[in-house]
Amino acid sequence: MIVEDLPALSTAIIWAWASIMYGDFMRSMNPLTVNFLRMFYASVILLIPAIVLGLNYGAVWGSLSGLLSLVIGDSLYLFSINYSGVSIAAPVSYTYIPLTVLFAVFLGEPLTMPKLLASILLIPGVYLLSRSGGSRREIKGLFLGLGAAIAWAVGQTMIKVADIAELNPVSIAFTRVVAAGIVLFLVNYFMGNDVINAIKRTVRSYLPIVAVLDLGLGVALFAFSMDLVGLGLTVILTGTMPLITQLMSSAMGREKFNVVKFLGALVIVIAIALVVL
Repeated sequence: MIVEDLPALSTAIIWAWASIMYGDFMRSMNPLTVNFLRMFYASVILLIPAIVLGLNYGAVWGSLSGLLSLVIGDSLYLFSINYSGVSIAAPVSYTYIPLTVLFAVFLGEPLTMPKLLASILLIPGVYLLSRSGGSRREIKGLFLGLGAAIAWAVGQTMIKVADIAELNPVSIAFTRVVAAGIVLFLVNYFMGNDVINAIKRTVRSYLPIVAVLDLGLGVALFAFSMDLVGLGLTVILTGTMPLITQLMSSAMGREKFNVVKFLGALVIVIAIALVVL
């Protein structure tokens, strides 16, 4: 492993931990409300840093990324967690990686053989990880996760476009959560979800901290990693997130770790090794 890989791997750790912690709040709130709260808290804390660092026309692409990744992708992902658990939702959703690697080619990044092999190998890896159950509820969660993957693939590519426009990583994170937060507020309002009461219930909880680390620090590190190693390699490195989620969830006593999940995690590790060794 080289130093340039650390930002992307740090992002994977942050996103894995956040995915587990969000599950606590979805036991008592609609996933769409939890998703809005994530955007709200991250927007409030990132506002001043984004103003200080500045904005440019790249904010348009950052906002579009937020609508695709955070409104559509993350909402589907949270529903997937709610239906099938994070041990299935995380790996299935991470099939977005091979899609994003291919999209990166259209932005001028080379499609090398290690990237291609790693991307292809991730598919059976996440498939094995998803084969831990077969209930109708879990199958529904699996398909929701696949929908999240498509939205994430396009949304993560928009982060690269915003980066090409020279919008700094913190402002990219800010524009994403603001755009997504506005839309999610309207969605919750028309659904009759009481977001004001939800804010009052969670403002003193650990949800604001999780949201800022997830959507602020995690995304900033993701954007920084793109400058260091490119979009394709960044999303492949963050593909360790399902493996980390499995280990972390098991260590925290949230979900059991079985042989099939272990095999899927092992395949993902091999895929990552192809591009970092």
